[in-house]
Amino acid sequence: MLSPIRPDPAAAIPRFAASSEVPGSVLARAQGLGKRFDIYPNDRSRFFEFLGSRMHHTEHWSVRNVNFEARAGHAFGIVGSNGAGKSTLLRLLAGISEPTEGELEVNGRMATLLDLGVGFHPPFSGRENIELGCALAGMTPPEIVEHIPAIIAFAELGEFIDHPVRTYSTGMQLRLGFAIAVHSDAKVLLIDEVLAVGDQYFQRKCVRRIERALADGCSLIFVSHDLHAIRALCSEVLWMDKGEPKMQGGAREVVDEYVGLGRVAIAALGREGPSDPAKPRRVERADPSSGPLRPEAWAPRRRRSDRAPSDTPASTLDPSAAVTQACAVPDAEAAFRASAGEAPRIVDGERTLVAGTGEVRIDSVRILDDTGRERAVLRTGEGLLVAVTFRTTEPVDDPIFGVAIHRDDGVYVYGPNTGFDHVLKGRYHGIYTFYLHYPSIPLLHGNYRVSAAVFDAGHVHAYVWHNELYAFRVEQDIEDHGIVAIPHAWGIVTWHEAPAAGAGGPPDDPE
Repeated sequence: MLSPIRPDPAAAIPRFAASSEVPGSVLARAQGLGKRFDIYPNDRSRFFEFLGSRMHHTEHWSVRNVNFEARAGHAFGIVGSNGAGKSTLLRLLAGISEPTEGELEVNGRMATLLDLGVGFHPPFSGRENIELGCALAGMTPPEIVEHIPAIIAFAELGEFIDHPVRTYSTGMQLRLGFAIAVHSDAKVLLIDEVLAVGDQYFQRKCVRRIERALADGCSLIFVSHDLHAIRALCSEVLWMDKGEPKMQGGAREVVDEYVGLGRVAIAALGREGPSDPAKPRRVERADPSSGPLRPEAWAPRRRRSDRAPSDTPASTLDPSAAVTQACAVPDAEAAFRASAGEAPRIVDGERTLVAGTGEVRIDSVRILDDTGRERAVLRTGEGLLVAVTFRTTEPVDDPIFGVAIHRDDGVYVYGPNTGFDHVLKGRYHGIYTFYLHYPSIPLLHGNYRVSAAVFDAGHVHAYVWHNELYAFRVEQDIEDHGIVAIPHAWGIVTWHEAPAAGAGGPPDDPE
């Protein structure tokens, strides 16, 4: 049984300061923040402790030694494994729970979506719960009347909006709770993982609504196991581990470190060593008709998939040169001698993020344009380079390299590999960068994720597999719908055309 420690009233911690809505100002600040629970084996132990002086409980710190600042106008993410203290920290920020120690300052009016069903009155209808939720959020009656149509439209519950909430499924409760939260005119949204309950369509709808709120100056504090959502939405991330902060910084750096990529990349690539890029021993671009690759083959060769459609001009830049510059490995020989550590396997719930048998380790995956510049946003028709730097822990023969693109709603867009294309065969033992070049991506507007993998020669098991860990966005200048822009042309054939009125044809009036 858990019992929260009651803080000393004499050491009361200020909960909310005056609203701070200026972008960049401090939204939330924690210094030495901690939350402790007393764990009693049973109620009798609690009673005996109350009567006597001997302690009958054990202490459990859910959160301790937390120090961070979240800035207004940005999205702040919190990641960590189950039991790391993420939800407890969010409840402290929301004022639902009081800290045991430390200082906490929170500025601005908040809307929380922490637990499904919390704040709902089950016998009330969805419409009545909207009125109740808006009133609890501090809205006036005229504001409630004004917001109800938008909330109902967003929740998309149809006739169920007038049914009792006790008849709602978990997903329907999520729709209603999220709709109330994002229409409360709060300047800060606190969201704890509940988006994972909804279907793919509603998840995308919620993410778009959050993006719009951020663009309008709203702030977000977001707890999630969905690392792609964390990368896409958050500018700064706090990694919690066993109740204490382990790392805080930019979203990409913290997420990479969280999934075990950052430490390997620093050790293997020697980024803390000399910064002068090393010249690769050789650069190869595979041509399936050229036979086995030879070590002396320095000159780039074309691969059949490098040829762009006839009506799409291919890039005049050499992608191998761009990759060589962007992915340079200083002192590769020393980096190869460095220990690669254990073969990582990372699972988020039922979803595998990183797996493999360990003969190959991926050090980095970079999304580049034709010039070798890392890009988070590309435009339809631009060149795309996916460069994967990897190292082997033992020699591997004829591995299959693969890069797959998925849309963020789960649609598998395209996934070529070197086994299908019969290229890049040979024995590998060292540090390498393989890359996939699209001279002109036909993808239309949307958010996309990239998977990278190295399989054995029989394509039976993965030496290493990073599942949809790398994100980019595509924006388009053309007005089109769908996934890809397919080259096309329009035309019309006229078989008969009636003459215009007054042009000598039959009279309009038969009389």
